[in-house]
Amino acid sequence: MSAIVDQPAHDDRPKPRHGLPPIGIWWPMLERPLQREVLENLHAPLRVYVVRRIFELCELEGEPLPRGDLRLGSNERAYIAGWVHAVDWS
Repeated sequence: MSAIVDQPAHDDRPKPRHGLPPIGIWWPMLERPLQREVLENLHAPLRVYVVRRIFELCELEGEPLPRGDLRLGSNERAYIAGWVHAVDWS
């Protein structure tokens, strides 16, 4: 006799592999004051509060926050540069 085991429910929430979730998900939802803070220095480490807010926006509150300084990668900085160019930032 054989048994069929149902696959676990698929969870659509993004899983951060080594740092932040995909920037295309959280950047548009990030509040303007936090966006401005990030834009002040794209190479600076992100404050823990900003990282925590990003995880909240991506519904990853239960996931452990990455340890150490977390910085935007080159792809994330490029995304933000394109976004700032496309959006009326005033």
